[in-house]
Amino acid sequence: MFKRITMIVILVVFGFFWGCKRESPVPEVIEFMVDASIDSVWVYFSFEKGDTVRPSDPENSLDWDLKFQRYRIGTNSGTSGPGEGGAVNVGKVDFDAYDEAPESGYVEDTTITFTGHAGEYERSCNPVLLGWYEMVGMPPTFYPTDTVYVVKTADGKYAKVQFLDYYYYDAEGNRHSGYITFRYVYQPDGSRNIK
Repeated sequence: MFKRITMIVILVVFGFFWGCKRESPVPEVIEFMVDASIDSVWVYFSFEKGDTVRPSDPENSLDWDLKFQRYRIGTNSGTSGPGEGGAVNVGKVDFDAYDEAPESGYVEDTTITFTGHAGEYERSCNPVLLGWYEMVGMPPTFYPTDTVYVVKTADGKYAKVQFLDYYYYDAEGNRHSGYITFRYVYQPDGSRNIK
């Protein structure tokens, strides 16, 4: 009798821990600022690392998910990298309440023509993510559009992202452009649960 009760207790405890282990982890909201202030340099970010990374050969690397250069943003996909990345605009929805990544509709990076002080130039970036800001005035001031995006990572996982600011203010109150602050929720288990 004692052996039978002991065996049942062991099975119940094992089942409890096994069930807990199999549940999807609860993702957390993280806010991050990228220094993308140098116009000629791409800065790379990995959701898995939760930080910027320095891949030696970015166009052939799966070690990054987003890239930043001033206001331009790219994903590890298409003309930017070999990954499964891409982005979809899910609109001006409640960031906290939006809980499931779309199954399809992710747009890959492509070569886009921009116009600057020296004329036209091309950059490989994501056309969907160019909608994260609007420019007002001259010289232009960048304002985030409050849009929420779902980004597919280089290895096919998901993150929801909202861009919050383009400026950094130093201790003296001086404004510096090209510092993109964003918040995100990354789901490391590969499911589409992004709440």
